[in-house]
Amino acid sequence: MNKKGFTLAEIIAVIIVIATVSLISFPTFKNYTQNLEIKSSTKQFISHLKIAQQYTVTEQIKYAIIITPLNNSYSLVKIGDPDVTIETYALDETVYFASNTGIQDNEVSFNFGGGVDYAGQVFITHLHAEITTLVDIKPSGYVNWQEQ
Repeated sequence: MNKKGFTLAEIIAVIIVIATVSLISFPTFKNYTQNLEIKSSTKQFISHLKIAQQYTVTEQIKYAIIITPLNNSYSLVKIGDPDVTIETYALDETVYFASNTGIQDNEVSFNFGGGVDYAGQVFITHLHAEITTLVDIKPSGYVNWQEQ
């Protein structure tokens, strides 16, 4: 007799193997996505800081990033009379501004030489993981970050 197809035992064995691999890899995948969410939000925040710095230097008009911790958002603002909000950005919904130090009134404003008025640090934290990134803003306007 010419037999074609799979037996029920073979199909069940394949399903068990797939389920086992999925259960083993799920925590790794979850950690990976959480790391990706916080790193992506941090890198976007830093890129917007650099855009504000670039606008200030090239236009010789003060620009700032104003952080709104309650909304987990920040805005690119042209400083003047009155201030003009250019654009507002939101952090990923699983990420929030935990705190900042050295920065006054949640504002990172740049001077015409590219430096900042007040240097400091901004801490960005993931809601569901024990992951925090530290964005360090130097007096010269140099910005770097590290995972805590």
